[in-house]
Amino acid sequence: MTDPDTFAPVDPRWWLANTGGVVLTGVLAAVTGRRALRRIFRAAVAIHVGEAIYSYRAARRAGFTASAPRWALQTLGVGFPSLIELHAAMRSASSGSPIGLGAPVDEPAGALDHG
Repeated sequence: MTDPDTFAPVDPRWWLANTGGVVLTGVLAAVTGRRALRRIFRAAVAIHVGEAIYSYRAARRAGFTASAPRWALQTLGVGFPSLIELHAAMRSASSGSPIGLGAPVDEPAGALDHG
């Protein structure tokens, strides 16, 4: 049976990298008025909104009814890393085996400490 509360948060650094990047692009577009930056910002927002709608529907179809809004909000903020977690949770739920739910998705580029 599928747990309707199934949810796996992404590594917090994805919030900084992806959400921060979109916000920074929006700020730069507003401050500089550059058309290309405005287009990039609008495209990024549209993509994240589309991904959030998809993740909400996919979570509900997978039986994660109680956590579907959390999946959608996380996906709105971080995008594809949340979708990777959602698909892993869906595979785990369909196979009936708990496999690494909540384990962080690969870290954002440059986030690794090589020291």
